[in-house]
Amino acid sequence: MGLINALSIASSGLRTVQSGLTSVANNVAQADVDGYKRQDLRPESLGVTSGVRGAISRASDRYLENQVRLETSRSSETAINSTFLSRVDQLFGVPGEAGSLDSLLNGFNTSLQQLSTSPDDYVSREQTLGAAEKLASGLNSLSEDVQNLRQLAEDQIATSVDDINDSLQKLENINNRVAGMDDFNPARSELLNERDRQLSRLSENMEIRVEPKENGTISISSKSGNSLLEGTAAHFDFDRRGNIVAGTKYSPDESKSGVGTVTLRSSNGYELDLINNGMLDSGRIGALINMRDNVLVETQAQLDEMAAGLSRAMSDNVVDGTPATSGASSGLQIDLGALEQGNTIELSFSENGTNRNITFVRVDDPSQLPLSNDQTATVGDEVIGIDFSAGFAAAAGAINAQLAPAINAIATATGLAFVDDGAANTTQISSLSSTQTTTGLQDGKTGLPLFMDGQGAQTVYSGSLDGGDKKVGLAGRLSVNKSLFENNELLVRFSADTAIGDASRPLDIADRLNKTQISFDPKAGIGSARAPFKGSIIDFFRQSIADQTGNAASAKQADLSQKIVVSALEQKLDSQTGVEVDEELAKLISLQNAYAANARIMQTVDEMMQMLLRI
Repeated sequence: MGLINALSIASSGLRTVQSGLTSVANNVAQADVDGYKRQDLRPESLGVTSGVRGAISRASDRYLENQVRLETSRSSETAINSTFLSRVDQLFGVPGEAGSLDSLLNGFNTSLQQLSTSPDDYVSREQTLGAAEKLASGLNSLSEDVQNLRQLAEDQIATSVDDINDSLQKLENINNRVAGMDDFNPARSELLNERDRQLSRLSENMEIRVEPKENGTISISSKSGNSLLEGTAAHFDFDRRGNIVAGTKYSPDESKSGVGTVTLRSSNGYELDLINNGMLDSGRIGALINMRDNVLVETQAQLDEMAAGLSRAMSDNVVDGTPATSGASSGLQIDLGALEQGNTIELSFSENGTNRNITFVRVDDPSQLPLSNDQTATVGDEVIGIDFSAGFAAAAGAINAQLAPAINAIATATGLAFVDDGAANTTQISSLSSTQTTTGLQDGKTGLPLFMDGQGAQTVYSGSLDGGDKKVGLAGRLSVNKSLFENNELLVRFSADTAIGDASRPLDIADRLNKTQISFDPKAGIGSARAPFKGSIIDFFRQSIADQTGNAASAKQADLSQKIVVSALEQKLDSQTGVEVDEELAKLISLQNAYAANARIMQTVDEMMQMLLRI
């Protein structure tokens, strides 16, 4: 081997050692930087007479990296769930504490008990109205706060979409720079570190799949398989909306949707509504969409069910049918003079030995028809919407179009009669009743419209569907009947000649709150379609409060558990790809020895060259 070859070999050795020293210095300097992957020197022989060159390899573990990204996405999801549900739980308040929904309800209940013992006391009547007003105001505030949380989710979806687009664009740029770059380029390792940071940021917002390419680049797709980065990055659009209220819902029809939707626009111009197609159900953005469109909508439904229950429990009366005949047919008739929009008629009969339960709902708005069977919380009933605006005869005709010849509806002066098929004897009516809303304060009935729909112009809430479901957002509109503040004796006097000391109405109202059993709509998240929650208004309030507390606790525990999973995976990945300072110091000693050896070779070659020159 010639001196020139020896000098070349030593020189390449020194350059390789320099690369190694640079990698050690980078490792030690960035040992505590999140996402930094260890750089390792990988010497490569250039031949017996050419020496070596040093490639810098970056430590990686593809399987663990994919797992960390997957669990990071889930952790972002559980964090959103925990944050929002904890805030809802705080809004409902701790039972027993001042200002909590439980305390407001108990205050109203206590005031009714006191009123029952002293109906002639002006102060007791004022206290009852004051407690009712505080309860209504509490529901108003809760409803507003829930919609504010929905608006917050909408705003954060917009932020997540911006973050996704930013990360995808940066990843596209990194791909373009990394493509074809060999391992000996010192900038490659830092580019790959930045790529990991952007992948982590992207996975926080949504679940992704990452596939490496032979040229060092990557392709990215969503959980549902949609391409996010294949050469050119896809782009996400979000039409953020403001002023979200209880009736604001998502719709695939943009003209009807009151909230924003996320659209994926691919590099070839193809657009896809990701929410409508159910393709954003994970990560931070998936959790935010679920909060906005499902979880908080259900919370609002609970509040509305509370408001509707309060209102109708105070004012609804059940009217039972009385015997009726028509020729050979027999059945029951019922007075429907007080039937309001949204009120119901319940008919039970057997047909050829099979029992049928029909619930007729007064719906004068034809655009709301037909009704689905889940319109009521009654299990197994058939729900039929009937227009009563043209009178009882027209309503009877509409009913017969549904039930004849098994059942025949006949208009009477005050309502309807339902009779069987007479001589055919294949049907038999077993029961008939109607739930009707009292609208007056002195109509001789102990029930009264205490809670009204509306803050300014008040209307009696009767469950009306005309022009849309009036239950939606009722918690935000609930108020106490203004007429009672003008004359609080109406809390007691249910007719013109009722004595001021008569406790009949206060006792009845208290019983309606505490004892009257109601089947609550399972859309509120309490109970199910097959087993709806049935109980008093008090029971439903307490169950709802307990439900929110339980949901918040479960979400918090799930978030803590998920954080433990992510932390364990990150520690495992760090042990495989992170920096151990002691190991780097050991490498430094080895590199110093290699440097000294190569320097000694160069020194020896220099001495030999000097000797040759002196000959």
